[in-house]
Amino acid sequence: MRKFYFIICSLALASAVVGALRAVIAMVDGNWMATGDAELLWLQWANDIGVKRMMLSIPLAIFVSWIARDFVLIKNFHNWRAAAACCLLAFFPHLMVSVTVPSSTQQPTIVLITLDSVRLDYLGWGGSDLPTSPKLDALAAKGVRFTQNISQSSWTKPSTATLLTGLVPGKHHANSRYAPLPNSQRTLAEALLLSGYRTNCFSSNPNITPTFGFKQGFSEMQHDVFANADALIANGKQWLEAGGAQASFLYLHLNDAHYPYDPNANYAGMFNNTGIEVTLNGPTEMEFRASEGASFSEMEVESLRLSYAEEIRYLDDLVGDFVSDLLQARDDVIVIITSDHGEEFLEHGDLGHGHTVHDELIRIPLQFAVSDNLMQRKQWRPGLYGQQVRQMDVLPTVLEICGVEWPSTAVALDGQSLLPFFRNDSAQSDRSAISETDSQGSALSGFTGPLRAYRLPHAKLIVSDPWSSLPSSRVWLFDLQADPRETANLAQQKLDGVSALFNDYKASGWLLPSFSNSSVAITISEEEKFALAALGYGEDSEGAANDLQDSYFSPRAVPWVELELSLD
Repeated sequence: MRKFYFIICSLALASAVVGALRAVIAMVDGNWMATGDAELLWLQWANDIGVKRMMLSIPLAIFVSWIARDFVLIKNFHNWRAAAACCLLAFFPHLMVSVTVPSSTQQPTIVLITLDSVRLDYLGWGGSDLPTSPKLDALAAKGVRFTQNISQSSWTKPSTATLLTGLVPGKHHANSRYAPLPNSQRTLAEALLLSGYRTNCFSSNPNITPTFGFKQGFSEMQHDVFANADALIANGKQWLEAGGAQASFLYLHLNDAHYPYDPNANYAGMFNNTGIEVTLNGPTEMEFRASEGASFSEMEVESLRLSYAEEIRYLDDLVGDFVSDLLQARDDVIVIITSDHGEEFLEHGDLGHGHTVHDELIRIPLQFAVSDNLMQRKQWRPGLYGQQVRQMDVLPTVLEICGVEWPSTAVALDGQSLLPFFRNDSAQSDRSAISETDSQGSALSGFTGPLRAYRLPHAKLIVSDPWSSLPSSRVWLFDLQADPRETANLAQQKLDGVSALFNDYKASGWLLPSFSNSSVAITISEEEKFALAALGYGEDSEGAANDLQDSYFSPRAVPWVELELSLD
């Protein structure tokens, strides 16, 4: 029996001591005490059971018990009192969780789905000329949706970080290629975890991984760059079903519509009847730019565009069925379907995303699907809204829906709740929006350096990073009502308009030196670098912009105007 007691002690200590040390390190690293999130210590400890290390402790305990059986220290663990004490220590964080974390059984389950790379105007309800989304359209007609939702970045990491923190990129700092979301940033998952929610994330994008800090607040996170939406949705559905009465927060980041646009065999040919086989990936995108746009013909780009639409139709079937079945089976679920950025198909002479902040890259879908009974109980009404809103508004909306407070000690949210729209409050006004990219630009549209955009429903100002080494700012001004495709730069003709929007941008508090003050980059494995490079995220974009316009400039690109803009 003495060996048995010693093994029990070893199992309990392997779980408790290592879990406690990791939780304390996470608490210090995440600054939980300062943000009022000390309870995360118990949750982190309780969730770090460590089954593998517990199993490894068994043979080690047997070996130590045999070799050092006469040591006084070892003998102290050869009795039932020591075994009971060690088990109590292992159980302690679970006891603290039950005392400090409230029950969520009366709260709605939240499912947040990001359809990576899907731009608004490629969904039926967003204006697509192809039948890409009949099932999402049907859900949109019964829910709340927005036709002017603006992403805070034109590529995945900063956009998703804004979605999950409610902060502009200049505040959350996950804005450069290899910079993670800092542990000190409070996330939606952490807020819901502290409110008694189960939390889980399934991602197939190489930016949305624990390496880049996106596991914060998720008790579990599964990331697989080779997984398709079918597999991730199946896993998510199974996890939801295991939740019992406890409310859940599930985040699905589905990367299927991101290039290389290789649609499922059942969807290939649905729209693309060109007979042209062509692949867009990180290397071929770079080749396209280096060749001055010659490596892809316009018909090849059309083939890419139609295959992209087929990927969206594939997602529509899977996500549409998943959400419809979920809402039919349960009356306590709210599903949010959005994107992180769009895609360009030569609108401004280029392909892909991240290189500019034109509307084809930052105007993205946002729709809320709610079970009929829950809509009635909350007295919410379906609606289609054309007011401009922002991706950073999603987090405060979820908090208000769930009755969760954001602590005053945490960084104040930049977004505002969208819940007044659910009550069909037509008096809601447009909200000014910003968008950023850290890209140095493109050989096709000029090496602009990092860009900042300030957007109102009728006008958009784009400026190069004011903190860069460029002698003057590169500026674009667009009249979105007269020129929604952003083809004519009016900055030189309307200097007063530039000045007014730039002053508004400064006054917003969102014009920040995020690129020069980005968080320290982390070590990325070669496997991760390969996955990132394949999707166009491999280049180093931290250097100073080339302050000479390249010899070639795409006819569809819009040249900048150089102006002196004061930060004072």
